[in-house]
Amino acid sequence: MKLSAGFWLLAVLLLAASSFSQDQIVKKYFEDGDTLQLSPQPVSEKITSIVWYCDEYLLAEWVKDLIELRDHISFKGRTTLNTDTGVLEIRDMTAADTGVYSVEINNQVQSRVHQAVRIKAAPRPVVSVRPLLCNSTSESCTLSCDGDVSAAGPVEYSWKIGDGEWKQSGTNMEIINNEETQRVTNFICRMKNPVSARDSKPLPNPLFQIGEGQCAGSRLFTEGLVSSDHRSADRWLLG
Repeated sequence: MKLSAGFWLLAVLLLAASSFSQDQIVKKYFEDGDTLQLSPQPVSEKITSIVWYCDEYLLAEWVKDLIELRDHISFKGRTTLNTDTGVLEIRDMTAADTGVYSVEINNQVQSRVHQAVRIKAAPRPVVSVRPLLCNSTSESCTLSCDGDVSAAGPVEYSWKIGDGEWKQSGTNMEIINNEETQRVTNFICRMKNPVSARDSKPLPNPLFQIGEGQCAGSRLFTEGLVSSDHRSADRWLLG
């Protein structure tokens, strides 16, 4: 069946509109009790009226010389509206405040909308090691930054190697048994999301080896290096 040129034109327009709409959605993450700040797109003329909506419901309204600021009963006493810029602040956010927020400035509906997403603080991570018998004779091992992030929203991972700087990376980090790694004393990982950041306890380096001129002795890592509750065990053998 031959399709008309009009059909293809309509398809292209719908696709463009869909892409444009997706680009205008700004995700705003919050934790219970946070203050959420929503900023409209700037306008060239002086602002004379502002109407904010949460989903399809009126949230806050102001019209110069006609309507003093009034807000919906569920937001009563929790909002601050800057009538010069249109910026809206909502205090003491809760799960009930999740939704899509849109604004109308000077009777013009803006294309940008804000999606408020409730998340929890990032958990305190634990560094685990694979294989469990990783020790100074292993060629390489894999460290994993573990924690329940199911309710934490987008999470970034960073690693700190010994006294070095924090470097953003992935959940896992491979360590190679070479001279540089053997001098590292411990590893720390960090989980960071839009509302918090937490660091793990330092994990002693399973590939650590005492160099010449240092205190006599070597560190022996046993099977207890990483147990089921993620605690590490080590022993010092004096020479």
